Amino acid sequence: MNGGRIMKKSEKIFAAICIIGLLMVNPPILNVVNSYAKANPLTAGWPTLWIWLEFWYTAVIASFLIAVVKIKNWQKEPNFKEVKDK
Repeated sequence: MNGGRIMKKSEKIFAAICIIGLLMVNPPILNVVNSYAKANPLTAGWPTLWIWLEFWYTAVIASFLIAVVKIKNWQKEPNFKEVKDK
């Protein structure tokens, strides 16, 4: 997996957001939202189900963008100091 390395807090948060986002746009959660959307087709003038899906897709995309900036292992430039210490 990760070479025996323990995940940092930021990596755990990123993984949790991705897993929660995946669960929220698939059954059985989506079935509950769909039932609500049938009763209330519009929320603030927009389709309810569309708002639900777009919210979770945006949350996952935003977490990817933040993770790219914050997580050191995802940075483009290698950290040569860490390589020398090993």
